[in-house]
Amino acid sequence: MRLKHIEVFNAIMLTGSASGAARLLHVTQPAVTQALQHAELQLGYALFTRQRNRLVPTREAQALVPEVQKLMSQLESVRRLAAALSR
Repeated sequence: MRLKHIEVFNAIMLTGSASGAARLLHVTQPAVTQALQHAELQLGYALFTRQRNRLVPTREAQALVPEVQKLMSQLESVRRLAAALSR
């Protein structure tokens, strides 16, 4: 998974929908959908099932959540450090 895919995955997990993830990431809903489809194609399995207007995480997605949360926390630390270094 690319970092972009991980960010999209995390945003969908937080919001439950592609449109919510798009708002959170400040991108379009089609961009989120495309990134999700690419991630699923690359992985070889679905991360979400589509039920009405919601994306429901699969067992595989649930297994990824703890590691993705750790990575997102580390990424935020890198962003804070980078911002501090520019001062």
